[in-house]
Amino acid sequence: MDAALLAPAAGLDAFLAEAAALLPPDALLYGDACAPYQADASSCRGQAAAVLLPSDAAAVSALLRAAVRHRARLVPQGNLSGLVGGAVPDGSGRQVALSLARMRRLRAFDPLNRSAVSEAGMPLSELNRQLEPHGLWLPIDVGSDPAVGGLVGANTGGSRLLRHGDVRRNLLGLEVVLADEQGSVLDLTAPLRKNNAGIDLKQLFVGSGGALGVVTAASWDLKRRDASTLTLFAALPGREAALAMLDACEQRFGEMLSAFEVMGAPALAVTLRHFPALRHPLADSPAGCYALVEIASAMPGLDALLREQAESLLAGLHERGLIADAAFARPEALWPLRDSLPLALAAEGLPLSFDVGLPRSRLPAFHAAAERWLTGEHPELRLYDFGHFGDGGCHLIALLPREHAAAYSPAKLAVLKSGLYRLVAEYGGSFSAEHGVGPLNAAFYRKFADAGAQRLAAGLQRLLDPAAALGRHRYD
Repeated sequence: MDAALLAPAAGLDAFLAEAAALLPPDALLYGDACAPYQADASSCRGQAAAVLLPSDAAAVSALLRAAVRHRARLVPQGNLSGLVGGAVPDGSGRQVALSLARMRRLRAFDPLNRSAVSEAGMPLSELNRQLEPHGLWLPIDVGSDPAVGGLVGANTGGSRLLRHGDVRRNLLGLEVVLADEQGSVLDLTAPLRKNNAGIDLKQLFVGSGGALGVVTAASWDLKRRDASTLTLFAALPGREAALAMLDACEQRFGEMLSAFEVMGAPALAVTLRHFPALRHPLADSPAGCYALVEIASAMPGLDALLREQAESLLAGLHERGLIADAAFARPEALWPLRDSLPLALAAEGLPLSFDVGLPRSRLPAFHAAAERWLTGEHPELRLYDFGHFGDGGCHLIALLPREHAAAYSPAKLAVLKSGLYRLVAEYGGSFSAEHGVGPLNAAFYRKFADAGAQRLAAGLQRLLDPAAALGRHRYD
């Protein structure tokens, strides 16, 4: 590729002069005012030449036209809740942050169609707050509060992906501004569940991390809020038992199985040590791991039936030696045990986090192999795990004691990550289950992604962004 297309410094001053004419004075930031837009949730930091705050798609289009003309590089960003650096300008001070924070209107809402069109800067929490009085929600359940444009860029999943799917499965349409000479605006927001009038172009932009176009609005397929819910916690001898329990739960409850989270016993012990207000539901039942299970339905009046069916299922699993014990509790008593794990482990040492995805059937064998590998190659580290077992997701944390931190240079950390991701690949998995590529995962993308898929992605990016005006990550 022509190196000139990758030169974000080209025409920067001329671009910023034109941007100043296109935007109100308070929508173009310089210097210290840029600080809130220069770091994401993973503490990945950069330096922006400026921050742009457009308020509508027309302004985004005008800015992209100018960026293409002057060879400036824009980095789209939402709520900066990402974990791979994809929304943060690099350290050169020559890239411009394009924040969609002011684009946060709910453009359309049709309760009978169960659909809504929200602008890309609207936080997920705000969207669901407005939908709550109507008994509807966008069922993407994550610990952070991303903007909905970021949801699309990362194809976010979350704790209830098992039942509701990721963003791709809940998306009806998009409005996208392209980085071409015209700053073309694609209006694909029609709230249709059936539309085969040509190629489904919206899917090109899902999970692309803002590399193919700037998402300015999204049309959502909303779901009814749950009216009947059952939450339980089970002590299991190991992950093979967890796999068997997952299969049994699906056979018994079908699509009502909303979440199936598994956490290792050592990880839970660390959490309880650092959060003493939390109560262990099964403190007298030793286990290799624990499962947090949620069964739910939008149909009211099923609570007693769910409880009866769950008790029958658990009794059968206990007879087969697949669970040691189980307890029912309200969601607010159980979910904090899982959600507090990352904070607890961060208090324990320096966490090296890996968000990987595998076929569910291979999760137990992979975990055992990862533990053997880490013990052999990095005996000073301890492996902890938790995650969305039901959808094949696994959050691995290799905990580095602070007294050993000096021995782990950036190069040694890269070797560690590469070794673990190689193991993920051997078990048929993905090195990035949810968080995307971005600069922090770019090297692993080049190493582990299919070569043909890489060539196709690079060709798409060259077609849609020929001047390299967008994003932190180049697929070519």
